Amino acid sequence: MMKTFALLEQPQTGEAADLTFKRGSLFAAFMSRATQCAPVTADKIEAGLHLNRLLENGQVHFNTLEDGSFEAFYGPSSDATVQISTQIPFWSEKIVSRIRKSVRQSQGAICSLKLFDSPESIDVFVTDWSSCTAACAIAVHKYHWFTRRLSERPDADNYFTGAYVRNPLTGDLMSVWVADWVKPDFGTGAVLVNPAHNKTDLEFAKQVGLPIRFALSLDAQVDEHSMPTPPVLKAGFAIRTGWLDSKPAAQVHNDTINVLLRKGSARLHEDKRIPGEVIARIEQTSPERAELYWSPQHGTFHQESTQGLPVRVDFSPSFQAAVTTVAHRPDHLQVDAAIQKKNIGVLAGLIFDLGGLEAFVPLTLLESVEYAGSRSEGDPAVDLALLVGEEPEKVLVIRKALIDQIDSFLNGCQKLSARLGENGALPPAQVTTALTQGDPVSAFRTFYQWQKQMVANDEVVDQSAYTSILSTFGLKSA
Repeated sequence: MMKTFALLEQPQTGEAADLTFKRGSLFAAFMSRATQCAPVTADKIEAGLHLNRLLENGQVHFNTLEDGSFEAFYGPSSDATVQISTQIPFWSEKIVSRIRKSVRQSQGAICSLKLFDSPESIDVFVTDWSSCTAACAIAVHKYHWFTRRLSERPDADNYFTGAYVRNPLTGDLMSVWVADWVKPDFGTGAVLVNPAHNKTDLEFAKQVGLPIRFALSLDAQVDEHSMPTPPVLKAGFAIRTGWLDSKPAAQVHNDTINVLLRKGSARLHEDKRIPGEVIARIEQTSPERAELYWSPQHGTFHQESTQGLPVRVDFSPSFQAAVTTVAHRPDHLQVDAAIQKKNIGVLAGLIFDLGGLEAFVPLTLLESVEYAGSRSEGDPAVDLALLVGEEPEKVLVIRKALIDQIDSFLNGCQKLSARLGENGALPPAQVTTALTQGDPVSAFRTFYQWQKQMVANDEVVDQSAYTSILSTFGLKSA
């Protein structure tokens, strides 16, 4: 049995939104009938375990909301961004182009910082190297891979890990901190902390008591009458660096990165990212209402009550679609206008990060609906227009001419209902072919022209074949 999954989300309020959602629902039902696909969707346990995989790879972090619930935020990996903005199996260039336009880029370099008393390193992504000799620490996000190596993980947003890395420019040891302001979907999820030359770092240093050292000053010569005031941002001249002193900030940036490149401590990197989004909302509940169990400290989902808090989880439509695609490999995936305009790059990123390129399946994008007529949703002519009025990837504009055509078709159905019998005229084979290919628009056009001819000639029509096609369109013979 073939399988299909429809990703539907009410895009907004109002009649147009209702019709757009209805179009998606009708097309999903049509695909199930026409291609004999059984609808399939992942359950909460599958979704939770797949979210654990993203967490393990450092692509998810959690935020605490004002009402005490939590949200899981996902950012597509750099590898996913590069691949899905280039080519996606079974997906059209139009979709890939839309994803490509959403990519944000940052130029910089990744520096590998050796952990003190350990053979491992932590990679940091830095875009400005002009003041890095003054860096006093590095910060990682709460669910960075390094935090899983800690024997103790405080239940706090900001804390010292007890570890140190060495500054490759000075040889100084820099403390390693967990900080709630570090973005996991930017760079490597680890950053240099340079309080004298960054506003966020300065506030963090004041909060936890880090030293505030200067490597740049607006004055080339510093004395007791011209002490710099933090933060000094990408401007001025180098001070207290020795070999770089008095050089302008731009030259210091270039000279510093060149030294690190020659030493093999850094590599140039263009960070490409698709904007992420919230993929789950987590709310603590009673044990009898629990869907999963969740550990806030580690961020992992479990099936056993001994391994976390009882929670109810609302997974986003994009995440449900991605998990279903990876876990069940449907033969067809449908996405409606609300999702694809919101951020279809997240859906593509999730599929890639969870299953790789081989996990992608054929995709149908359904666009929105525009209709200013007086006939409401639920009217048979309007419903059929939503299904057969336009190709899925085009905006459907329901005009009077289309409604008149469908009214004529429905009247023809009434007339032919008295002319049904065995061994009657058969609909053209092109109709069945179009239906099995999931193309209701072409199927309807051919079927309608044939029906008009049958009515005009007062011919007997094969009941079984005729009613089967009507059923595929979601209609019943009168």
